[in-house]
Amino acid sequence: MRIRGGRFIFGAIGAVAALATLSGCSFGAPASAVPTPSTAPAVSEDPSADALATVTPDGVEAAIADLEESVATAMDATGTPGIAVGVVYQGELLFAEGFGVRDVDSGEPVDPDTVFALASVSKSLSATVVARAIDEGLVTWDTPVSQHLEGFTLSDPYAGSHVTIADMFAHRSGLYEHAGDELEDIGYDRAAILERLRLIPLEPFRAVYHYGNFDITAAGEAVARAAGEDWAALSERLL
Repeated sequence: MRIRGGRFIFGAIGAVAALATLSGCSFGAPASAVPTPSTAPAVSEDPSADALATVTPDGVEAAIADLEESVATAMDATGTPGIAVGVVYQGELLFAEGFGVRDVDSGEPVDPDTVFALASVSKSLSATVVARAIDEGLVTWDTPVSQHLEGFTLSDPYAGSHVTIADMFAHRSGLYEHAGDELEDIGYDRAAILERLRLIPLEPFRAVYHYGNFDITAAGEAVARAAGEDWAALSERLL
Protein backbone atom coordinates (compact mmCIF):
# COMPACT_ATOMS: atom_id res chain seq x y z
CA MET A 1 0.00 0.00 0.00
CA ARG A 2 1.18 3.51 -0.62
CA ILE A 3 0.10 7.08 -1.09
CA ARG A 4 1.38 8.63 -4.28
CA GLY A 5 1.14 12.40 -4.17
CA GLY A 6 -2.41 13.40 -3.40
CA ARG A 7 -3.93 10.16 -4.54
CA PHE A 8 -4.12 7.25 -2.14
CA ILE A 9 -3.39 4.11 -4.12
CA PHE A 10 -3.75 0.69 -2.58
CA GLY A 11 -2.46 -2.63 -3.83
CA ALA A 12 -5.32 -5.00 -3.20
CA ILE A 13 -7.58 -7.55 -4.73
CA GLY A 14 -9.58 -5.47 -7.13
CA ALA A 15 -13.15 -6.65 -6.62
CA VAL A 16 -15.37 -8.19 -3.98
CA ALA A 17 -18.41 -10.30 -4.70
CA ALA A 18 -21.53 -8.93 -3.06
CA LEU A 19 -24.26 -11.44 -2.40
CA ALA A 20 -27.92 -10.58 -1.99
CA THR A 21 -31.28 -12.16 -2.61
CA LEU A 22 -34.29 -10.22 -3.84
CA SER A 23 -37.65 -11.72 -3.07
CA GLY A 24 -41.24 -10.67 -3.39
CA CYS A 25 -40.49 -7.86 -5.88
CA SER A 26 -43.06 -7.29 -8.59
CA PHE A 27 -44.20 -4.42 -10.71
CA GLY A 28 -47.79 -3.72 -11.50
CA ALA A 29 -49.14 -5.76 -8.61
CA PRO A 30 -52.90 -5.43 -7.96
CA ALA A 31 -53.95 -3.06 -5.24
CA SER A 32 -55.14 -5.99 -3.14
CA ALA A 33 -51.57 -7.30 -3.00
CA VAL A 34 -50.24 -4.11 -1.45
CA PRO A 35 -50.15 -4.37 2.36
CA THR A 36 -52.34 -1.90 4.20
CA PRO A 37 -50.94 -0.13 7.24
CA SER A 38 -52.71 -2.63 9.48
CA THR A 39 -51.29 -5.67 7.67
CA ALA A 40 -47.83 -4.40 6.71
CA PRO A 41 -45.05 -6.40 8.35
CA ALA A 42 -43.22 -4.75 11.21
CA VAL A 43 -39.87 -3.24 10.34
CA SER A 44 -37.09 -5.09 12.13
CA GLU A 45 -34.54 -3.06 14.06
CA ASP A 46 -31.94 -5.71 13.16
CA PRO A 47 -30.60 -5.03 9.62
CA SER A 48 -29.33 -8.62 9.45
CA ALA A 49 -32.93 -9.80 9.53
CA ASP A 50 -33.53 -8.14 6.16
CA ALA A 51 -33.31 -10.69 3.35
CA LEU A 52 -31.33 -8.15 1.29
CA ALA A 53 -28.66 -8.05 3.97
CA THR A 54 -28.51 -11.78 4.71
CA VAL A 55 -25.58 -13.79 3.39
CA THR A 56 -25.53 -17.52 4.09
CA PRO A 57 -22.78 -20.11 3.55
CA ASP A 58 -24.91 -21.79 0.88
CA GLY A 59 -25.42 -18.45 -0.87
CA VAL A 60 -21.70 -17.74 -0.80
CA GLU A 61 -20.90 -21.17 -2.22
CA ALA A 62 -23.44 -20.74 -5.01
CA ALA A 63 -22.15 -17.28 -5.85
CA ILE A 64 -18.54 -18.49 -6.02
CA ALA A 65 -19.57 -21.31 -8.35
CA ASP A 66 -21.08 -18.69 -10.65
CA LEU A 67 -18.22 -16.20 -10.47
CA GLU A 68 -16.15 -17.28 -13.47
CA GLU A 69 -19.11 -17.11 -15.83
CA SER A 70 -20.35 -13.83 -14.33
CA VAL A 71 -16.92 -12.21 -14.58
CA ALA A 72 -16.48 -13.35 -18.19
CA THR A 73 -19.88 -11.91 -19.09
CA ALA A 74 -19.10 -8.59 -17.39
CA MET A 75 -15.69 -8.32 -19.05
CA ASP A 76 -17.18 -8.98 -22.47
CA ALA A 77 -19.92 -6.40 -21.90
CA THR A 78 -17.59 -3.66 -20.66
CA GLY A 79 -14.41 -4.36 -22.59
CA THR A 80 -12.43 -4.67 -19.37
CA PRO A 81 -9.07 -6.28 -20.16
CA GLY A 82 -8.35 -7.67 -16.71
CA ILE A 83 -9.79 -8.04 -13.24
CA ALA A 84 -8.95 -9.76 -9.98
CA VAL A 85 -11.74 -11.07 -7.76
CA GLY A 86 -11.59 -11.97 -4.10
CA VAL A 87 -14.28 -13.32 -1.82
CA VAL A 88 -13.80 -13.13 1.93
CA TYR A 89 -16.51 -14.60 4.15
CA GLN A 90 -16.38 -14.57 7.95
CA GLY A 91 -12.71 -13.70 7.89
CA GLU A 92 -11.68 -16.52 5.54
CA LEU A 93 -10.44 -16.05 1.98
CA LEU A 94 -12.60 -18.42 -0.06
CA PHE A 95 -11.74 -17.32 -3.60
CA ALA A 96 -8.94 -15.35 -5.21
CA GLU A 97 -8.33 -15.45 -8.94
CA GLY A 98 -7.24 -13.21 -11.77
CA PHE A 99 -8.97 -12.94 -15.13
CA GLY A 100 -7.74 -11.47 -18.40
CA VAL A 101 -4.56 -9.44 -18.84
CA ARG A 102 -2.90 -6.57 -17.01
CA ASP A 103 -1.28 -5.29 -20.21
CA VAL A 104 -3.01 -5.54 -23.57
CA ASP A 105 0.32 -5.21 -25.41
CA SER A 106 2.39 -7.77 -23.53
CA GLY A 107 -0.50 -10.06 -22.68
CA GLU A 108 0.80 -10.42 -19.12
CA PRO A 109 -2.03 -12.05 -17.17
CA VAL A 110 -3.79 -10.76 -14.08
CA ASP A 111 -3.31 -12.91 -10.98
CA PRO A 112 -4.60 -12.60 -7.39
CA ASP A 113 -1.60 -10.46 -6.43
CA THR A 114 -1.84 -7.95 -9.28
CA VAL A 115 -1.68 -4.40 -7.95
CA PHE A 116 -4.44 -2.15 -9.28
CA ALA A 117 -4.64 1.62 -9.11
CA LEU A 118 -8.02 2.14 -7.48
CA ALA A 119 -8.19 5.90 -8.12
CA SER A 120 -10.72 7.67 -5.89
CA VAL A 121 -12.26 4.44 -4.66
CA SER A 122 -9.31 4.67 -2.29
CA LYS A 123 -10.97 7.63 -0.55
CA SER A 124 -13.53 5.30 1.02
CA LEU A 125 -10.69 3.01 2.10
CA SER A 126 -8.88 6.01 3.56
CA ALA A 127 -12.01 7.02 5.48
CA THR A 128 -12.20 3.48 6.85
CA VAL A 129 -8.62 3.67 8.09
CA VAL A 130 -9.34 7.00 9.76
CA ALA A 131 -12.54 5.66 11.34
CA ARG A 132 -10.57 2.75 12.78
CA ALA A 133 -7.98 5.18 14.13
CA ILE A 134 -10.79 7.16 15.74
CA ASP A 135 -12.06 3.95 17.35
CA GLU A 136 -8.56 3.53 18.82
CA GLY A 137 -8.83 7.02 20.31
CA LEU A 138 -5.95 8.44 18.28
CA VAL A 139 -8.00 11.36 16.91
CA THR A 140 -11.60 12.43 16.39
CA TRP A 141 -13.29 13.70 13.25
CA ASP A 142 -13.12 17.16 14.88
CA THR A 143 -9.37 17.06 15.45
CA PRO A 144 -7.69 19.96 13.60
CA VAL A 145 -5.29 18.78 10.91
CA SER A 146 -2.63 21.21 12.18
CA GLN A 147 -2.69 19.57 15.63
CA HIS A 148 -0.68 16.62 14.33
CA LEU A 149 0.57 17.67 10.88
CA GLU A 150 3.40 19.96 11.90
CA GLY A 151 3.64 23.21 9.94
CA PHE A 152 0.32 22.71 8.13
CA THR A 153 -1.79 25.78 7.47
CA LEU A 154 -3.86 27.44 4.74
CA SER A 155 -3.80 30.97 3.31
CA ASP A 156 -6.47 32.01 5.83
CA PRO A 157 -4.79 31.42 9.20
CA TYR A 158 -8.13 30.82 10.93
CA ALA A 159 -9.08 28.12 8.43
CA GLY A 160 -5.59 26.68 8.60
CA SER A 161 -5.72 26.27 12.37
CA HIS A 162 -9.36 25.13 12.57
CA VAL A 163 -9.84 22.89 9.53
CA THR A 164 -10.54 19.39 10.83
CA ILE A 165 -10.12 15.87 9.56
CA ALA A 166 -13.86 15.84 8.85
CA ASP A 167 -13.64 19.13 6.95
CA MET A 168 -10.97 17.69 4.68
CA PHE A 169 -12.87 14.48 4.02
CA ALA A 170 -16.00 16.55 3.31
CA HIS A 171 -14.06 18.78 0.86
CA ARG A 172 -15.13 21.98 2.63
CA SER A 173 -11.75 23.50 3.43
CA GLY A 174 -12.18 26.28 0.86
CA LEU A 175 -9.41 24.97 -1.41
CA TYR A 176 -10.37 24.96 -5.07
CA GLU A 177 -11.20 21.74 -6.90
CA HIS A 178 -8.18 19.43 -7.28
CA ALA A 179 -5.89 21.94 -5.58
CA GLY A 180 -2.35 20.63 -5.61
CA ASP A 181 -2.84 18.09 -8.39
CA GLU A 182 -1.02 20.28 -10.90
CA LEU A 183 2.04 20.35 -8.63
CA GLU A 184 2.04 16.58 -8.47
CA ASP A 185 1.76 16.40 -12.24
CA ILE A 186 4.99 18.39 -12.67
CA GLY A 187 6.90 16.35 -10.12
CA TYR A 188 6.52 17.85 -6.64
CA ASP A 189 6.40 15.26 -3.86
CA ARG A 190 3.68 14.94 -1.25
CA ALA A 191 5.43 16.91 1.49
CA ALA A 192 6.20 19.82 -0.83
CA ILE A 193 2.61 19.99 -2.06
CA LEU A 194 1.13 19.92 1.43
CA GLU A 195 3.49 22.73 2.44
CA ARG A 196 2.40 24.80 -0.58
CA LEU A 197 -1.33 24.54 0.15
CA ARG A 198 -0.80 27.63 2.33
CA LEU A 199 -0.20 29.69 -0.84
CA ILE A 200 -3.57 28.92 -2.43
CA PRO A 201 -6.36 31.54 -2.08
CA LEU A 202 -9.42 30.11 -0.36
CA GLU A 203 -13.13 30.38 -0.85
CA PRO A 204 -15.18 30.77 2.35
CA PHE A 205 -14.29 28.11 4.91
CA ARG A 206 -17.00 25.44 5.38
CA ALA A 207 -19.29 27.30 2.97
CA VAL A 208 -18.43 25.62 -0.34
CA TYR A 209 -17.67 22.12 -1.61
CA HIS A 210 -14.68 21.54 -3.87
CA TYR A 211 -13.49 17.99 -4.51
CA GLY A 212 -9.79 17.50 -3.85
CA ASN A 213 -7.19 14.78 -3.51
CA PHE A 214 -4.84 16.68 -1.25
CA ASP A 215 -7.63 17.45 1.22
CA ILE A 216 -7.74 13.71 1.90
CA THR A 217 -3.96 13.40 1.85
CA ALA A 218 -3.52 16.13 4.46
CA ALA A 219 -6.12 14.56 6.74
CA GLY A 220 -4.64 11.09 6.32
CA GLU A 221 -1.12 12.32 7.04
CA ALA A 222 -2.35 14.04 10.20
CA VAL A 223 -3.92 10.80 11.42
CA ALA A 224 -0.78 8.83 10.62
CA ARG A 225 1.35 11.34 12.54
CA ALA A 226 -1.03 11.03 15.51
CA ALA A 227 -0.53 7.27 15.37
CA GLY A 228 3.23 7.59 15.13
CA GLU A 229 3.23 5.57 11.90
CA ASP A 230 3.47 6.34 8.22
CA TRP A 231 0.26 6.12 6.23
CA ALA A 232 1.14 2.84 4.53
CA ALA A 233 1.91 1.11 7.82
CA LEU A 234 -1.22 2.52 9.47
CA SER A 235 -3.40 1.35 6.56
CA GLU A 236 -1.83 -2.09 6.61
CA ARG A 237 -2.46 -2.43 10.34
CA LEU A 238 -6.00 -1.08 10.48
CA LEU A 239 -7.41 -2.19 7.13
